[in-house]
Amino acid sequence: MSKPENNVRQDVCGSTSHQNTEAYVQILGTGMDTQETSPSVLLFFNNERFIFNAGEGLQRFCAEHKIKLSQVDHICLTRVCSETAGGLPGLLLTLAGIQNGSPESTEHVDIWGPPNLDLLVNAMKNFVPHATMVKAHIIPRSDNVMVHGNGAALASSLHAEELQAEGKFKAVSISAILLTPTHLDGSHFSSNDTSIVYICNLHDIRGEFDPRKAKACGLKKRRKLGQLQNGISVKSDLLDIEVHPDDVIGPPIPGPIVLIVDCPTEPHAQELLSAQSLNAYYSDSQSNSQETTKVVNCIIHLSPATVVSSPVYEKWMRKFGSAQHIMARTTRKHETTPILESNVRIATRLHYLCPQLFPAPSLFSVQNDDVAAPNFKGSISKVCGISAENLLKFTLRPPRRLGLDRSSVQNRMTFSVFVKELLSEIPEIVDATKNISTFWHKPKEDEAELFTRQDSEVMTGDPSLAGHAAPRCLENVQRDPSYPRSFYHFLSSETKFSL
Repeated sequence: MSKPENNVRQDVCGSTSHQNTEAYVQILGTGMDTQETSPSVLLFFNNERFIFNAGEGLQRFCAEHKIKLSQVDHICLTRVCSETAGGLPGLLLTLAGIQNGSPESTEHVDIWGPPNLDLLVNAMKNFVPHATMVKAHIIPRSDNVMVHGNGAALASSLHAEELQAEGKFKAVSISAILLTPTHLDGSHFSSNDTSIVYICNLHDIRGEFDPRKAKACGLKKRRKLGQLQNGISVKSDLLDIEVHPDDVIGPPIPGPIVLIVDCPTEPHAQELLSAQSLNAYYSDSQSNSQETTKVVNCIIHLSPATVVSSPVYEKWMRKFGSAQHIMARTTRKHETTPILESNVRIATRLHYLCPQLFPAPSLFSVQNDDVAAPNFKGSISKVCGISAENLLKFTLRPPRRLGLDRSSVQNRMTFSVFVKELLSEIPEIVDATKNISTFWHKPKEDEAELFTRQDSEVMTGDPSLAGHAAPRCLENVQRDPSYPRSFYHFLSSETKFSL
């Protein structure tokens, strides 16, 4: 697509509907409960959606929280690895199924990423139906090299590569900066270590129309007022002058700016600090005046906590003044709110039924339900950084609501909450739990007699088990010698409810 320079003009002098457009960035899963994937970030507009990173579990998380992925237009990867792209094949298969596999469909998904993205896309073509629905866009690497003070060669990005696609980017301009760190001996990391920083700059909103200025310019016809709002100069009705849009319309409101930053290692952080293409966004840059500095409103950090707490990364963060820093990969060691709530709900119910066989979810302690998730401490607190929460939003439009929005954040879930929910749905599970506990702690000398009696009751009470046939749900299941034999008979004969 051609560059969206016209879009800015349309936003400045076009319809006022842009002021009412809803836009926000939202955290989708802070690394999943396994901490093995990178968080995903949704950039939402009324008519366009961007997903940054698609780790494993993204679809399940979105389905659980009723977030529609069918309307995703762009998938932007900060790196090509299992952490950031593990869920991409499944996501593309889902999107292909939504299109009913129609090869005539004109809909497609644009995927953006570093130079090694083509390897992943080519591999997926073997199983993604109608591969034409995927358009891969490789962000080229900069060849500019500068020498750092310690003698190490750093590939400094002198400019940000703007993402372009036909008919897209109607509400935002997105640029990308590649970070390819080098070793102290000057040798480059492999291409697989390339990371990307995305700069999302929403288009400006046109200024307000001033009726008094229009009257002073001798304008009467409503049609001419509309032309001025569309950026077209007109002839005055009463005066012999030409009226320009700037004569009757106030200055535009700058669009909010969001940065998506992923620095997997400290060498990446050093490369980030030296990136000259970010100078225009630094509030402490001596080369920028107050008028030319682009104000960054929000920075979402996908970097691990070990990198974020480094002096180099902290120095870079301090360059943005009042920007809101959201730390999306801080540790969740003591977090009590699960990411995949349904998964933890099932595990908690099984643990309540038989704690000896089903361990408690590692997400929270059963003995202490009130362990609160700590705030991120250390150097980040000095620059107003906050730990991300699942479904946390930063509102970008309308301008009056600019800032953090926790209205969608999950309520705190504890073991007792899940148990109360279980007891309200299945009251009889209390008796079943007591019976299982009795069977489990039965003395070994009584086990043989108990097993014979229980086996007789099962055969009499359930004809389907005649001939010592095991239930289908227990076929091919081998008994652990450490568990009482009677326990397995109890599960096969007494557990008639569904968890």
